[in-house]
Amino acid sequence: MFNQISKEKSLQKALSVFNFAKENSAFYQDKYKTLPEISTYKTWLEVPILTKDELYNNSYPKSTRMLTLEMPLKKTIITSTGGSSGLARYTMLTYEEWDKFLKRQADALRLMGIQEEDVVANLFVAGSLWPSFIALHDNIRLIGATHLPISANIDFDEILRYIMEFKPTVLLSLPTVFVILADKILQQNLKVDFVKIIGYAGEHMSEMIRSHLRKAFGSSVKIESLAYTSADCGLIGYQCDSCASNEYHLPTDFQFVEFYNFEENRVCEPGETGEVLITNLERLSQPIIRYRIGDVAKWTGKACACGDKNPTFIIGGRAGDDFKIGGAYISMDVVEKSFSEYVSGHGISANYQFVLDDISGAKLKIVLRIESSNVEESRKLSENIKKNIEKNIDDIKVGEEMGLVILEVEFVELGELPRSPITGKVKRLNDKRVRG
Repeated sequence: MFNQISKEKSLQKALSVFNFAKENSAFYQDKYKTLPEISTYKTWLEVPILTKDELYNNSYPKSTRMLTLEMPLKKTIITSTGGSSGLARYTMLTYEEWDKFLKRQADALRLMGIQEEDVVANLFVAGSLWPSFIALHDNIRLIGATHLPISANIDFDEILRYIMEFKPTVLLSLPTVFVILADKILQQNLKVDFVKIIGYAGEHMSEMIRSHLRKAFGSSVKIESLAYTSADCGLIGYQCDSCASNEYHLPTDFQFVEFYNFEENRVCEPGETGEVLITNLERLSQPIIRYRIGDVAKWTGKACACGDKNPTFIIGGRAGDDFKIGGAYISMDVVEKSFSEYVSGHGISANYQFVLDDISGAKLKIVLRIESSNVEESRKLSENIKKNIEKNIDDIKVGEEMGLVILEVEFVELGELPRSPITGKVKRLNDKRVRG
């Protein structure tokens, strides 16, 4: 289903994109004007990295400098990144490029097990130029399955009514959306045993959330990533049945991928974690070359049991997802661990936000806000969760003892946490502290 080409052939395709961009894009002409001839992997490493700021400042409609197309635009689609990892930005693809992106994603959905016989509920947010909803419409059509274009723009009780009425076998959306549906299913004691696949994208699906969903949708439901994708680059990784939850195959004929150690300014060795750099091998209207996408990953360095020769890598999350207290960097996984044992009970949801803010007196205020379908009942566990945080994060406990940290646990009604107006995502970490 996915072709495999050697690293050398993939590099040659990347070099072709580089040369095309250097010749046809005003932005890349300036960016690369001092470079020597780039024709080998050794010289490829001299190609400067594309940053998010460069992409934002030079993308259409703010600028046409990255484009290789003549104006006015024809046969193109414009979408938005949503801005959950920074400023909202627009992506322009030709219809030919859009179709290539769609075909790869449809192939990844087939590998998940979605077939013509399935009834697929599309629960992504529609509108605001966000591409997921309309892209999945075309993906589902390419597979030949029945499509329920419900969206997540409507009230969740209405979404649940459609689900109970049409009994879809596949649900596709963000983890945030699935958590709210699971909360309501458990609250109403509904039997939803007809869903066989939950496909997610856009956010990390932790073990805590997986456990919560299985309690609502049944222990046999298959919870799979739709793929590792980017609006700018398309499909970056796809999963087979042998892949772990955060493990993906690289489509070598579609992307040239590097993992980079920015502290030492070098490409990572096999097994070493670094930031992901993407060069798309098909997008020529606005070439994406050595783009620092904001994720961290590493090569597994092993053959996959499925027999697919495309290499596998493990995603480690977003660069910057950790937060710093005292001299230590803390993973958000540690925060989840502090209340995961209570999720699905006492009305406690898996949707939460961890807020850090400087307040008067040079103090740090930390608030863990968790959604609940029964706030009064959930509050009975606030002190237990607070003690778990103090136990798991020693720097917080020490800070409290020194009078420098104030820690609170709050419960709010379902849907009350702030969400992106475009994507519907809950921002798990909200660090408001002033950074020097």
